[in-house]
Amino acid sequence: MLQYRDILNMKWYKEDLMSSITPVRTVIIGCGMIAAGGYQPRCQAYPNQIELVGFYDQDKARATALAERNRGKVYPSLEAVLDDSNVEAIVNLTLHISHYPVSLAALKAGKHVYSEKPISIKTDEANELVETAETNGLKLACAPSAILGHVQQNVWQRIRDGEIGDVISAIGNFGGPLEHWHPSADAFLQHAGPFRDVAPYPLTAMTTMIGPVKTVHGFARVAVPRRVLTQGPKKGTEFEVNEKDHGFAVLEFDVSQDGGSHGFIYHSFTVTSQIPPYEIHGTKGGFSLQAHDDGRGIKKFTPQAGWQDEPSPPKAFTGLDWGKGVADFADAIRHDRNPRCNGAQARHVLEVCERVLESSDLGRPVDVLSRFPAPPAVNRVAPWETN
Repeated sequence: MLQYRDILNMKWYKEDLMSSITPVRTVIIGCGMIAAGGYQPRCQAYPNQIELVGFYDQDKARATALAERNRGKVYPSLEAVLDDSNVEAIVNLTLHISHYPVSLAALKAGKHVYSEKPISIKTDEANELVETAETNGLKLACAPSAILGHVQQNVWQRIRDGEIGDVISAIGNFGGPLEHWHPSADAFLQHAGPFRDVAPYPLTAMTTMIGPVKTVHGFARVAVPRRVLTQGPKKGTEFEVNEKDHGFAVLEFDVSQDGGSHGFIYHSFTVTSQIPPYEIHGTKGGFSLQAHDDGRGIKKFTPQAGWQDEPSPPKAFTGLDWGKGVADFADAIRHDRNPRCNGAQARHVLEVCERVLESSDLGRPVDVLSRFPAPPAVNRVAPWETN
């Protein structure tokens, strides 16, 4: 059985990125709190794969602040980024409703694209992004990249090793009252809601470890139709909630085993639940992840011992490594392979979220049509990580 120490200590024999491969020249589009606190510092942790050459934001001061930290260029417009032949790729960290138009413009301009989730707001938009990338021979990748972390990779490997038997179910949870900590909660609740914004975390793990979703039965509503921002420069501003802010769904996975495999997801921007962030159950046991990232450890269930805490693993980074997915994306560009956090899977995850809301409106189960190529496991220290 592959242990944490094996993941951390084994050498990667497939490629030697330290020799002749040059980093991908990348621009961050959208320089808000996730860019400043997550992507920019963590992308700098992978200098052999990512070279941040510039930044663009409609608020020039935000782009300038990141450029001063990174010694990158401040672009005056999105068009200026796309017209720059020195730029190979963009990281799209704009608002949810801007993911599709910005990514599409970049792909049409010949740039590779890594997008923050969701890949778009609508499935037909995601279809166009995937098709445009394929037609133009470009790489399209999308967050979340938590599946690349040591905790989720370790659990996935042990599932493949048969440690918990046949997978029969999974549970996912993520959410909480957004306006009490996020200064732009109005944008989330007016354009995305919890299903498009945070459901991709457990859904990416489930669809990676189990397989694509075949059918959903969703139940969702607007629980609090008017809210007030409590943080940031717009503190005290009241806004209307346009997206369903509370709900859950039952999932049926497209697997061949007898009896199938099912899932349950709960997502709310109204209430914080104590349901574990992610659990996966098999005929011989189960795993419970105490976070979607590498911040905390794993609990394991066996019929003999019940739920038991496992020792916390040694980790190169604690928390959500925003740069890891971008580094894998950059490695995919240089080696002409499919990114592990690929656009087709992100499109599938978005469709699951859309079908949950559609199912809730219709009052019946709804089929999910899209599928995606199975992402390969990391299994060892990835080629873009060095000891």
